[in-house]
Amino acid sequence: MRDAHGTGRVILVSAIGLVIVVAIMGFLVAYVAADAAVRPDPPKDAGYLDQYPFPVEEIDFEARDKTALSGWFLTAAPPPGEQPTGRPGPTVVLLHGYGGTRDAMLPYASFLSEAGFHVFFFDARGVGHSARVDVTFGEREKQDVLGAIDYLSKRPEVDQSRIGIMGIELGGSVAIMAAADDARVASIVVEAPYASLEVALQDALDRVVSVPTFLRPLTTYLVKRRIAVDISDRAPLNAAAQLGGRPLFIIEDSDDRTDQTRQIFNAAGQPKTLWVAHGAG
Repeated sequence: MRDAHGTGRVILVSAIGLVIVVAIMGFLVAYVAADAAVRPDPPKDAGYLDQYPFPVEEIDFEARDKTALSGWFLTAAPPPGEQPTGRPGPTVVLLHGYGGTRDAMLPYASFLSEAGFHVFFFDARGVGHSARVDVTFGEREKQDVLGAIDYLSKRPEVDQSRIGIMGIELGGSVAIMAAADDARVASIVVEAPYASLEVALQDALDRVVSVPTFLRPLTTYLVKRRIAVDISDRAPLNAAAQLGGRPLFIIEDSDDRTDQTRQIFNAAGQPKTLWVAHGAG
């Protein structure tokens, strides 16, 4: 009897020890995933400035909350054979997606400059040459955009009545939220935006590391604790309804997050346009 009792205790202690080990390992996996989500690695396939034949001005500026940011200002290219007029011109702020950098926006900057727009594009907080703080999936990145508009308001070549924002993916969601908070934004163009920052976070977790389904709630909780803000109720969807008659142009790939773009489009007031770019990827 004593032997059976002792064996039972050994099995129980071993089982408890195994549960503890599994729990610790699960926590570590969730912790590493949360850390990777708020400190994403730089992209390996972005374009580089030396591939483009235009000069940019290096700009250091601050977000509305004083976070240090780094960007480029590209002057509008004059028509062939003509000189710059010197008159204030329309300007577009470009916003990259989650984990990206301003380099990803170089193709956009190129065609916009050739079309006669000044372009301002920068590394959002937490990536590139901007302050290495935690990414917050749009919540504090909105402060980056407001700081960019504050900076542009001091440049004489910028027509203050014609400042637009163009953002892709999470950058598009941030563009909508920033525009809802700042009437100086005259128009908004977004490509494959998220209707919810919570969805943006879950998509980021899918990208940065494979998190088992049973660890997803813990990982999400750790991310929110890390950035000290609950983004569950932060919705670009709500902001889209607060644009006050400023035009919104949404670009959607027919195979990617169509439910998100359609929700934003339906929530926004007029004028608005939805362009479905079939097969764009």
